[in-house]
Amino acid sequence: MRARPKAAANRARICLLVAALAAAGCTSPSAEPASTASLPSTTSTAGETTTTTAVAVTTMAPRPIGEIPVYADDADVITIDPGVTIGALDNGLTYYIRANDRPGARAQLRLVVRAGSVQEGAGQSGAAHFVEHMLFNGTAKYPANDLIRVLQGFGSEFGPDINAYTNWEETVYELTLPTDRAELLPTGLDVLREWAAAATIDPVEVDLERGVLVEEWRLRSQSFSGRYFEGVIDRLLQGTPYEGQDTLAGPDVLEATTREALAAFYEAWYRPDNMAVVAVGDFDVEEVEGLIVSIFGDIPARQGPPPPDLSTPPAADPAFFILPDPEFRQSFVELNYPMPALPQGTVGTLRQEMALALGWDMLVTRLQEDALRGGTPYFDPAPAANPLVRTQRSPGLAASAEPGELAATAEALLGEVERALLHGFGREELDRAVRDVRSRVELEFERSGTTQDAEYADRYVEHDLGGAPIDAAAAWADLQRRLLDEMTVDQVTATFRAAIQSTEPLVIVVGPQDDAADLPTEAGLAAILERVRSANLEPRIDTTETFEQLMDAPEPAAIRSTEPLPSTSLDILTLDNGVRVILFPTTIVENVVVMGAESFGGWSLLPVEDAVEAQTIGDVVTVSGVGEHDQLALDRFLSGRIVSVWPYIDETTEGIFARGATGELETLFQLVHLYMTQPRADEIGLGIVIDEIRPYAEDPTSSPDLAVATAIADARFGSDPRFLPVPSPEDLDAFDLGRGLEIFRERFADAADFVFVLTGDFDPAAAADLAQRYLGSLPSGGSGETYQDVRTDRAAGIAELTVESGAGELGQLSLLWEVALDLDPVTRVEADLLDLVIRQRLTERIREQLSATYSPSTSVRVVDDPAPSIELSVTISADPDDLDTIAAEVIADLTDLRDHGPTAGQLQIAQEQLVRQSQLFSNEGLVELLIFYLLRPAEDPGDIFAEEERAKEATVLDLGALARELILLDDYIQIQLVPERPPG
Repeated sequence: MRARPKAAANRARICLLVAALAAAGCTSPSAEPASTASLPSTTSTAGETTTTTAVAVTTMAPRPIGEIPVYADDADVITIDPGVTIGALDNGLTYYIRANDRPGARAQLRLVVRAGSVQEGAGQSGAAHFVEHMLFNGTAKYPANDLIRVLQGFGSEFGPDINAYTNWEETVYELTLPTDRAELLPTGLDVLREWAAAATIDPVEVDLERGVLVEEWRLRSQSFSGRYFEGVIDRLLQGTPYEGQDTLAGPDVLEATTREALAAFYEAWYRPDNMAVVAVGDFDVEEVEGLIVSIFGDIPARQGPPPPDLSTPPAADPAFFILPDPEFRQSFVELNYPMPALPQGTVGTLRQEMALALGWDMLVTRLQEDALRGGTPYFDPAPAANPLVRTQRSPGLAASAEPGELAATAEALLGEVERALLHGFGREELDRAVRDVRSRVELEFERSGTTQDAEYADRYVEHDLGGAPIDAAAAWADLQRRLLDEMTVDQVTATFRAAIQSTEPLVIVVGPQDDAADLPTEAGLAAILERVRSANLEPRIDTTETFEQLMDAPEPAAIRSTEPLPSTSLDILTLDNGVRVILFPTTIVENVVVMGAESFGGWSLLPVEDAVEAQTIGDVVTVSGVGEHDQLALDRFLSGRIVSVWPYIDETTEGIFARGATGELETLFQLVHLYMTQPRADEIGLGIVIDEIRPYAEDPTSSPDLAVATAIADARFGSDPRFLPVPSPEDLDAFDLGRGLEIFRERFADAADFVFVLTGDFDPAAAADLAQRYLGSLPSGGSGETYQDVRTDRAAGIAELTVESGAGELGQLSLLWEVALDLDPVTRVEADLLDLVIRQRLTERIREQLSATYSPSTSVRVVDDPAPSIELSVTISADPDDLDTIAAEVIADLTDLRDHGPTAGQLQIAQEQLVRQSQLFSNEGLVELLIFYLLRPAEDPGDIFAEEERAKEATVLDLGALARELILLDDYIQIQLVPERPPG
């Protein structure tokens, strides 16, 4: 499926804050919004949409005053799970230990330091983050990079298994280790001990690390996300103890940072009474407790500065942030309502948080349903929050819009908040919101027996740092069920009113710099806010029709044959209509099921003029409802049901991916059946999809990532429009919805051409019956088909391109090799090993030796369709002025790898890492693997079980030979991304 920019994905940066981000921002003046006299309220009757106009704004509406309801058990403390052992050493260090067997033969370790950038003193700006980096560059027992090499030797990989983060209030170090060798766990705990009390902070290593930190600053600040976050941070944290305490220091500060300042910060805050150790995994608790006592117990206790008072007040005045950005093509409005965080760990806090969350859920649902009815100035409304620091919460919402509709969108969002303050919520919408939350509570409880090590470890970190509840699964679920049962409309309304009325909003408006004149100004937003607050808004009236059943269950089809999948204990069921199905019950995650379906063909079988319709229609179908029900009705039906289904059409395949709770397995089957037999594609769904794509289609070079992707597509595929990352504006304007739906139906018409795989927690007999009913009744009768190879060969030689895009001082080097190779099981394993080796080497050479990048990215990928090949890609972000030097270094290193192969040590580390990776499976991964083998009967599924042995058997000569085949020094693509320079 063509990857398309999604507004929801673009706004995900709102909720998933990288805590260390602190970026340089810019704003520019923009136009006043158009004045309006009233606010619309959208309602629906008997399937049609109408708009009613509120009373004129000159009438001041009285705002009911909210007070948080008080309950007798508000002060009750939430109990702690007896399954976790919590203790403290005589020196003050706290520890959390839990035995757990998911995924098994692993342990998750954490060192929690209750200090971050807010604890930095004079002359220590950026010290917390700098110290975090230095602990990976030498301790008393592990000088320089020895620590990383030791851990890599256990099969751990820097990044996924060995990592750390720093934010305003804390620094947390993370290790994932195997436990199948007795010496590994003590060594891992010893590493934590070294970090806690034995940092060397070598002056030579300090100077080397400055460059890495500058590149991390460049990567995270010299982009839209950096400019966005700096503006949000400045406004949300203004007047709080966090103001000015940026985690990520800039180049000038980093250059001036002394070894003495780092050592002083380390000495002041890395104290046993200010730290905690977390250990979760497949081990004996008493043994691990003994190790912690012996390893950490001799760290001397010492006095240090007291923790600062970090209380944050609510906002006294509205704040506004308008960001016209040269790189960001979407435009959106976001509302945040900053307020003090509630003290964690009591029933009263949980009750308030649940009530407030329900209120926001209902607001977002209102906006989403209005957008699905059509006629709103916005699309894709979603929850939004910027949880920057622990003492502040900032709930809110956001919606995308065309630049010229941003003022109207701000008015609609603010108006819906005001409507809730005036009139509260309704019983039916609260019931739906409670059903949604209850379904998540039940899913969490039912899968609690398969909670992974990392999830437990992260919970204990949150408990240590902020007092987050860590109750036992059953008691926690019971408490949430009781609070949901007791939840009333008056309670939610009063809680929402009290919270929102205690503060003032931050209104954020973002849009492309080219459209700066269309963005509202701060004065214009202030006027909108005042107008909304003085409007007499009408209560919502909801008459949306609902339905109770997706479809009648068909009669079960006969099973034509049952054959074993070679080299496995699984059976292939062939139903009467030719559909092939594998049912694979697993206990990887309780109460979760995953389904995949796929057939060969894809858009490769269509003429080029159908490309945009074929590549886009799956997204349109996904947001248009199904059968006789539009998306609004379908969403209402799915309220409280955890199930999602996504159809797609790719280059060489078409298929469906689905996942859900076990209790919704029949709903999942029904949705799959209906998407294949009764797909819908309406104008509202098309509008949603086109609105998300169009800003990028109109100027693909303004987004650095898209500009690079476009350049690579052009270098590899020439002018073939089917391989562009986004279609042209002209193609979007000419999009034929009827033809798109016709293509979708054609691609999914013959079920006998599809294979289906279901994995997860389910009863095999029940799943077989559902498969016979909903898959066995799918239409079939075709003769089967495969794909076509529509790719043209690239002209041999080195293609070097420079792309100018982006406003910040951020460069990027991209290198791509693609070589046609016959694929066999040994080559597949060797490709994975080669990827790990190249990543090791480039991290050592470009990051550790040159200090020229934060983290090189590499990928050696086996491609089966449309023709067997292997691709190598290398991506490195860096100073634009250093790209030529870095390119030369990369080519030099890859040349050495070609000529001499990896070192024995590099191969050994890669083998350990690949063996550890091969021992872990997910339901999604199993679905992908089984579909691969079902569609390719010549391949042997037994190869899965031989991967570990083949990895161990690989030699330096084997990888050198593969490197020589793949890394052709006279035939590759090189793209250099540099900032856009002004003309002249």
